[in-house]
Amino acid sequence: MRMSSRRTTLAAALTVAALALTGCSAGSSSDAGRSSASPTPSVSQPPSTPLQEQTLTDDVDGTKVTALAIVDDFPAPAGTTDGLRPMLVQVRLEAGDEYGGSVFPHRVSVTTRAVNLDYVTLGLGTPEALKTPMASAGYSLLQATPAGETATGWIGAWVRTDETEFDLVYDRPEGKVIGGSKSGEVVPPSRDVIPLIPQD
Repeated sequence: MRMSSRRTTLAAALTVAALALTGCSAGSSSDAGRSSASPTPSVSQPPSTPLQEQTLTDDVDGTKVTALAIVDDFPAPAGTTDGLRPMLVQVRLEAGDEYGGSVFPHRVSVTTRAVNLDYVTLGLGTPEALKTPMASAGYSLLQATPAGETATGWIGAWVRTDETEFDLVYDRPEGKVIGGSKSGEVVPPSRDVIPLIPQD
């Protein structure tokens, strides 16, 4: 009888200990779950004006460039030439894959509305004086985009302070394929123009 009593007492003690440990374990698991769960941080976007989305198209290699937003009041850096001001445009670039190779941001230019393109220098890319201020203000620069991929970013340009209407121009001169199965093939030039019009 004594042995039975001891066994009963020991079993009860072990049961209580097990329940206590289980309770601690459950509490720790719950706390760990609460500590590991964190809300997804919101990414703030720099100020801009949405544009009526229109798309530039390269009918030869399949590249597409869509205008998304504009900034026409970006602060002019120190030393800016009198009569000029910065203009920023956000675009989505879908690089064509007909011939391979990356599509570079300088293919896209900002010009005065309906200007005679024969008298305009295209393909200058974002001015060096604007790159650092743009990046510091949160306007991520458009990067070279590999064939078949899509990227979104900003380009910058100098425009005249007395101009208020602008176009976006895609310009790719004639070229020649280097390497691959189409090496040596001449690629005809492509140019397309769309107006930059803010949404109503």
